[in-house]
This record gives sequence, structure tokens and C-alpha cells, in this order.
Amino acid sequence: MTDVVTSLQLEAIMPLRVAVLRKGTPVNHCNYPEDAYPDVVHLGIVRDDSVVATSTWFTKECPEQVGVPALQLKGMAVAEALHGTGLGALLIEAGLSLARERSADIVWARARDSAMGFYERLLFVCAGDGFIDGPTAMPHHIVIRSL
Repeated sequence: MTDVVTSLQLEAIMPLRVAVLRKGTPVNHCNYPEDAYPDVVHLGIVRDDSVVATSTWFTKECPEQVGVPALQLKGMAVAEALHGTGLGALLIEAGLSLARERSADIVWARARDSAMGFYERLLFVCAGDGFIDGPTAMPHHIVIRSL
């Protein structure tokens, strides 16, 4: 099976976003202010009419690299049964291509500490101090990938 990354509508990705990113957290919604940005792109992979992987990308300055043209990655989610199958890497590669098209110098994300190994394997580096994310109450760090 060849998985294809495609642009999807917010409504299509929201069930997976909530199921993966809010599991075990005090919040049960997954709406981001950035979903309304004019340049936002929701990437996803669909299998059997279900979204099984998603990520959201938009132009936003990284607080750890002020003034550098950047795209932020947010809402990275892969169906739990498919973790470790390469779908996340496919989404990252598609997002990096989008960032290059938009002349960004970096891509960055607010990564859960539990996902740091994933990001490090894809050449992201940790920047700055860790913090507790408000909606999830989980430890995070900013990660950056240079293009």
C-alpha cells in the first residue's frame, strides 16, 4: 500500500487530532487559533476513508529564532495502532517541502517530551527550556529543523 499525503479540511482531521492529542488530558477539544490563519495547511493520510495521520502547518515565528522565516508544525497525530510505521515521517517530509516552497529557513514545533525521539530521528534539535503545555498538562520543548 502506498500512502499519499494530501491536503485535507479541518473537519476531516479533527476526530484524529482529538483522539490522539487529547487522550488522557484534561481537555477534550483540539481547536487551535492558528487553524484560522490564511496560510494554514492541514496535511493528512487517508486509509479506507479514515484519516490515519495528520499535521497542521502555518507561517509563525519561532520564539527561539526570532526574525528567521519559519513554518510551525502543530497538531501532529498518527492513529495509535500505526505508530512507528513511518506515517509521521511522511507528514514531516511533506511539511518540509511546503516550508521550502514558502522560503522558510526553519520548521519548528512545540513537541511533547514523550515524542522527542521521533523528532530527533527526523533531524529536529531541541531549543530552549522545557515547559508544561496548558491544555495537555504535559512537558514539552521547542524543536527546530533547519532547511
